[in-house]
Amino acid sequence: MTRTFIHSFDPANASPVAGSTVSLEVSEIEDAGIREVLQTPGAAYGAWSILDTLLTATGQGTPFIFKEPLGQAREVKVALSGLFGRFVARAYLEHYFNLSIFAHLSSRSLLLDGRRQVEIVRRARGDLPDWLACAADLSSLTVAEAKGCHDSGGPAKALARAWTQAQRIDVTAKGKKVTIKRIAVATRWGAATTGPADAHLSVQDPVDEGEPIERDDKAALFVGLLRYHIANLIAPLGHQELATSLRQLARDRLQSTVQRDLISARAILNSTPLRDVAGSSAIDGLVGGIVTRAGPLADSTVAAADQDTLARLNLRPVLVGVERDLISLAIDGEAHAVRKRLADVVGSDDSARSDRAGGWIMPLGSGQGRVRDV
Repeated sequence: MTRTFIHSFDPANASPVAGSTVSLEVSEIEDAGIREVLQTPGAAYGAWSILDTLLTATGQGTPFIFKEPLGQAREVKVALSGLFGRFVARAYLEHYFNLSIFAHLSSRSLLLDGRRQVEIVRRARGDLPDWLACAADLSSLTVAEAKGCHDSGGPAKALARAWTQAQRIDVTAKGKKVTIKRIAVATRWGAATTGPADAHLSVQDPVDEGEPIERDDKAALFVGLLRYHIANLIAPLGHQELATSLRQLARDRLQSTVQRDLISARAILNSTPLRDVAGSSAIDGLVGGIVTRAGPLADSTVAAADQDTLARLNLRPVLVGVERDLISLAIDGEAHAVRKRLADVVGSDDSARSDRAGGWIMPLGSGQGRVRDV
């Protein structure tokens, strides 16, 4: 179901949409939420799965308005605003900027390729932005920060805070600053009862020009970003060892350790069980697991009847996974092969949803898909 936000964009001539509103499918926001709670450190619980029940029942194409404010206590409002703000912002960036590959930033420097000295460096004190991201074709390097708020005057203050945060890192290659786009996204919630009545989505989006860097350094940057994206997604799905091996490849500084860890990562991938969905021609050979409202399932095998039961109990089971072939290419680290693989036409399926970067989300249960081991 499509919902709309009042949309403002700075600079206005670069806006990805015409007009004063922007639309997002609730399913897009929920898919972004699934990926976000899995990739963000901490408990992966199913807050992504409750949006429909919180929104006003006004139907397709109507404004994104909650039935009532997100809690009464300030602490609850702040927590839920921040969480849902990330979901909406990520869905917006995926839909309108074609960003598909997201690495979450930690408090320390993050090596994207230790051997080529490609890294994320802090340039100011304070909380770091949410993401370093890029498109599936390994372009459009972007630093992004999301905020959610209930400010009666609009999202301007939240946007200013987000913009300050988006400027706190640089990406460098051998000490040279890389050209990046910086995006701040602020969502001001609306509610049908008390508080602000309109939902706003406000964006600030200039490009920060850097220095020319070597072609191989640029390729290594995007491969490192992809490795973190995959690792952070599959780790909570029961594939911690494979995730660790991908991160280690990004951190290795010596060619000798790179070769050693390549052999190890390939061996781990070869022993990793694969999943696909019975009856789906679009997805097969996935590394992943089943996620419900309660988070990822610890059991690696769930019988078809149990998948039906989870769906019947409205636990919203979904298969979340990444194509094995893409993980293999990410291990090998050849950017041109990764780019070619991601440029291939994605298969279509009535239910399975692709993130355009080798990732899939498939609802499970009676009348939908059923996971099977390959």
